[in-house]
Amino acid sequence: MPTINHTPRQRPVAAALDQLLTDAEVTARAIEDNAHEDRKPVDFLALSNWRRRLNAINDALHNASMVTPSYLPTYPSCTGKELH
Repeated sequence: MPTINHTPRQRPVAAALDQLLTDAEVTARAIEDNAHEDRKPVDFLALSNWRRRLNAINDALHNASMVTPSYLPTYPSCTGKELH
C-alpha cells in the first residue's frame, strides 16, 4: 500500500477523519444489522439526513483535492475597506 503524505497541518485532522470514518462504517453496519434483525427499515427521514451530511463531507473532501498549489506569497487584499 502506498504511503500517504499529508502536510504537517493535515496529519492530525487526516488521522482524526480516518478514525471517524472507521467508527462511522462500524456504526452503519450495526444499524444495517439491527434493521435486518428488527425486520424494519431505517426511518426515511433519518436516512435522508445522514445521506445529506455524507454528501456534504464528500463535497468538502472533493474541494480540498482541487486546491491549486500557490507558489506566490499570499498577502492581505488592500481594497481600502481596511482603513474604515
